[in-house]
This record gives sequence, structure tokens and C-alpha cells, in this order.
Amino acid sequence: MRIFTCLFLIMILIYPVYGGDYDTNDVKKFIQFMKNEHKYNSKILSELFSEIKTEERIKKFFKKAPERTLTWNGCDTEDKSCTNYKKLFVTKNNVTRGLEFWKENETILEKAEKQYKIPPEIIISIIGIESKYGSRTGSFKTFDTLASLALGPNKGRRAKFYKSELINFLLLCRENNLNPRLIKGSYAGALGRPQFISSSYRNYAVDFNNDDKVDLWDSNADVIGSVANYFSRHGWRYNQPVLSSVSSGNTNSLRNESKKSYKPTTEYAVYLSKGLESIENINASEKLSIIVRKEQSGDVFNFAHKNFYVITRYNRSRLYALAVHFLSEELRQAKSQMERF
Repeated sequence: MRIFTCLFLIMILIYPVYGGDYDTNDVKKFIQFMKNEHKYNSKILSELFSEIKTEERIKKFFKKAPERTLTWNGCDTEDKSCTNYKKLFVTKNNVTRGLEFWKENETILEKAEKQYKIPPEIIISIIGIESKYGSRTGSFKTFDTLASLALGPNKGRRAKFYKSELINFLLLCRENNLNPRLIKGSYAGALGRPQFISSSYRNYAVDFNNDDKVDLWDSNADVIGSVANYFSRHGWRYNQPVLSSVSSGNTNSLRNESKKSYKPTTEYAVYLSKGLESIENINASEKLSIIVRKEQSGDVFNFAHKNFYVITRYNRSRLYALAVHFLSEELRQAKSQMERF
């Protein structure tokens, strides 16, 4: 019996058990890839896989959601299946806490604006919407989450993407001397106060307080600098608008234009030729798109500038970009009022 037990333990050491939800060959190939391509310690990585505990909560988040209507600000009171996006994020509480964050980090925000040319209110809005100013950064073990989505029980059509993120996660942990066993994030692997995915962390996160590490959990300086760098690298245009009003135009024409890409590809002169005009001064050669949002009064159309598209590079949702923009507007107005007294 003792001999059998010893043999069994030896077999486990030679052929680690990764759980019934994981294909052993896939895991072995991944470990070998990390060793060959990135000189990653295969023993450490094998131990990480052997310690994985299946997170049942992930399945709940990735299940097909019940049929719901997601709108900007146009839900009827009695419609319980409708989600009002504006009321989720553009709130008094988010403005109040955003002003507190602004006051506490004013010097850092000014430094980021000077260096990267990104307005403080945009940076603050991102942090507020992503993690409620750092109070909600996620409770899922990131290694387990990404492994599950890339190679395990929650593997789906985006497995290739999550495999890439798993690679980036392991590399960023090594580069920043982080223990991959201890890192927690969202159910999809987003990290820290700005909820960067691992590839964004490696490509855009910066050491903004010069302490020789990039910390997106506990360093507001690094968080602020990293968000500013992200927006700068994606082409934010300083002191330029996000949205402009549409003062005149045929509703059908506006609606057809709003179904196109958020990416600004149509010159304003073309819109003018179609009878679509703004009350603001816009250069005839500037490229724009048309964005529609549902308000209580009905549909509202805007010309969207390059800066609107830049926000969608952080999150592709049109509603998300609207939330960032309008929360930033509320923050700027509240800050101005506060400074007058």
C-alpha cells in the first residue's frame, strides 16, 4: 500500500492534475509555450494551474443575459426590463465623490494635464465609472479567471483573446514583481482602479510617481498618469469638443447617419450638403459621425468628434462614451461653481 501511495505521488509530480475542467494537453502546450517564448518558469506555472479553483460566479456573468432594453435616459417608469444608463453613472454621488477625488489629487491631475493634455474631468470620470474611484476593483482571482476563459470551463469564442491576456498577465506580474496568486480583478480580467486589461496595463500604464513600479491599485498617481497616457496615445485632441449640437436636419437622414460607425469618417461639409448643421462653428473639413441618444423628451442627435471616438477606444459602448462625457461635464461645472465661492 505504501509503495502504491509513493508511486501515486510521483505520478502527480510528473503529471500534474489540472482539474477535470481543463484539457491537460492544452495546459501543457501553454506552459511549454511560455517557457520557450518568454523563458517563464514552467514549474511555477504548472503549480499555478494545479491550484486553480473553478469560480462558479464567472458562468453567471457570461451567461446570456435576460432580454432587457438598454437606453441612455429613455426608460418608462413602468418598464421593469429597461435599464437607464445615465442614471447608473451620471449621479450626484459620482459627482460628489469625483470632486473629492479631484481635490485630493489636484496636483497630480494638473501634472497629467500638462504632460499628456488630457482634462482632469475626463480622467476622473473614467476612474469613477470603472471602479467607483477605487472602491470596486474586483474580487476574482485574475489568473484563475483568465485561465478559465482561455483554456478551461468558460472557454468560448473569445478564447484566443483571453489566452493573449493570460500571457500578458503573467508577463506583467513578472515585470512588476507581482504575485499572480494574489492579484484580483473583474470577472473578465480587468485590473485596478482604471480596470485595465493586462495588455493595456503593459502598453499604457506608467510609473507616474517615479517609485520604480506601476501600481494601478494603490497609487493614484500611477492610475491618473496611466489613464492620461491611454487617452493621449489614442489621439485625444486637447481643448476640442466631444459632441456638438445638431441645430437643423431631417430626422430620417439623422437616424440613417447615426446607424453608421462611431468613427468620424464623414467631413462636416458632406453633412452640410445633406442639410445637417450645427449651431457651433465646425471646420468644413473636420471628420465627424452622428450619435443618437434617447432622452425623456425623445431622441437627441449630436455630431461626434474624434474625442468621442477616443473614449470608445477605452470601452466600445456608445452609452459608455456618453456616460464619460456627461459625467465629465457635470464635474467641470460643479468644480467651477465650487471655485466661485
